[in-house]
Formats: sequence, structure tokens, C-alpha cells
Amino acid sequence: MEMVLKTKTVSEELGVNPTTVQRWVRHFNIPCEKNEHGHYLFKQEDIEQLREIKAQLDNGLLMNDIQIQSSQTSEKSVELPTQFEEKFDRLNKAIKELEKKVEEKADSVVSYQMLQHASELEELIKKIENMEARLQDLEVAILKNNYPEEKLYVKEKPKKNWFVSLFTL
Repeated sequence: MEMVLKTKTVSEELGVNPTTVQRWVRHFNIPCEKNEHGHYLFKQEDIEQLREIKAQLDNGLLMNDIQIQSSQTSEKSVELPTQFEEKFDRLNKAIKELEKKVEEKADSVVSYQMLQHASELEELIKKIENMEARLQDLEVAILKNNYPEEKLYVKEKPKKNWFVSLFTL
């Protein structure tokens, strides 16, 4: 069984801070395994890469200028994006499904509101027609009271819905 070390042990072995080791792992995409708590587990070849990085830094190179050699790094770097791509695709699909559900819900809410508005408009139209009829009856009653002996001729206007006429030319 291969020996696996934790970050603190590796940092003590290299003589650097544990956060420095973690930063190097992320920066150089060193394919370390992690335990169930998300802590890095270092194999001997991972430690060798970290030693190589430390040596190059000690020689004055900047992190962006350091190059490390490892066949394992190139293999794992192909796997990680695939895993992320699969997760991204699943999340993207779930988001699209939620967007579709939200859109359907919004459509049904708008449809319901439109039906409500149509019903309210019909009710208002009926009330207006009733008011027009009552006004006409009142006009006739007033005219009869003012001119009781004369025969009144009240020309009935064709009923036209004035509310609808607002929307037509």
C-alpha cells in the first residue's frame, strides 16, 4: 500500500506553510486525492512535484515561470474538466427545466389574469348599459313632467356600446 500524507505533514517536510502547499496544488493543478473531509492526500510523486516547485522558487523563479513534469498531471487534467463538464451539463439541464416550468407558470398566471379582466370588463359593460337605460328612462320621466299634455316623441337611439366605440374608429 502506498503511503499517503496530509497537508500538514507535507508542509513540515518541505519547510513551508500548509496554505502554501494548498496554493501550489491549486496553481499547478497537481492531481492530489482528497479524503471525505476535502483534505488533500499526498502520494510520494505529488511530494516530489512539490519539492521541484519549491526548488525552482528557491532559485528565484516566479510561480508562473515554473514548469513541472508529470505524466499523471496530464492524465488527470483531462479527467477533471470532463467531470466538471458533466456536472455543468446536469446543472444546465436542471436550470432549463426550471426556466420552462417558470415560463409555463407565468403563462398560466397571465391567462388567468386575462380571463379575470375580461370578466370584469363584461360586468362593467353591463353596468354601463343599465345606467344608459336608466338615464333614458329618467329623461323620459323628466320630459313627461315638464310637458305632460303634449305628446312626446322620444327618438330612441340605436344601442351602441360606447365602451366598444372607444376602441374602434
